[in-house]
Amino acid sequence: MQNRDASSRLDLPYENLVLTGFLGVGKSTIGGYIAQQLGADILDVDEEIVAREQMGIAKLREVYGDQRLRALEHDLCRTAALMRRSVIIVPGAALLDTRNYRLLSETGKIVVLTCELGEALRRMHLSSDQRYRDETMRRRMLSRLRREYAVVNDERLLQLDTTHLTIEEESSLLIDYWFEDKVESELFRYGPPPPIKPPPRPKFGVSSRWVGQPETRGEGSKRGWWRRG
Repeated sequence: MQNRDASSRLDLPYENLVLTGFLGVGKSTIGGYIAQQLGADILDVDEEIVAREQMGIAKLREVYGDQRLRALEHDLCRTAALMRRSVIIVPGAALLDTRNYRLLSETGKIVVLTCELGEALRRMHLSSDQRYRDETMRRRMLSRLRREYAVVNDERLLQLDTTHLTIEEESSLLIDYWFEDKVESELFRYGPPPPIKPPPRPKFGVSSRWVGQPETRGEGSKRGWWRRG
C-alpha cells in the first residue's frame, strides 16, 4: 500500500467506502481500523441500531420482527447516503434491500467481505467468547449469519476473501481499491466462489472391468461378455 496522507479529510476519495458481509467476517473491525488510519468518519449501521434501541440485533428481530429492523436499517442507509469521504459498515441483509443498495451504490464503492464459514465462527468466538457460550445467544447469532450470508450470491457486488489475511493486508487492499480502483489481487471476485468439485472416485472391484472383457467363469462364458456394473 502506498503512503496515504490523512492530515486532511479532503485528501480522501469523495465517494464512501461501503463494507458489507455476513456476521463474523470482521466488518466493524476492519472498518474501524481503516477509519482510524486515515482519519475518516465512520458509520456502523449495526452499532447505531444497538445504541438507539438498547438491545442486540438478534433480540430486536425476536421482539419487534424483521419489519422494524428493516425500517431502522433503511433510515440509517439514507443517512449514510448523505455522507462523503467516509467508511460505511452495513450488514449484508440490509444491502440486499433494493432501496439500500441504490442509495449506497450511488454514493460509495461497495465491497463484500467474505471468509470461510469456519473462520467466521472462529472470529465470532474470539470476539465474544462469553456470548458464544450462551445457548440462546449462539442460536441468535447463527440465525443471523444464515440471513446475511445470502449477500455473497449477489453477482453485482465485488467481494474480497479475507480468510487468510491479516488486518494490515486487508486494509491495504481495501484502501488501494477505495483510492485507485485497484483490484489486482486474485482474492477479489464478483459473485459466489465456484463450487468445490469432489475428486473422481477410483475404479475398483468387478465394476472396473472393461466393457468387452470376456467372461471366463462358469456359465457366464456361455452368455457372452461382461459389462461394467
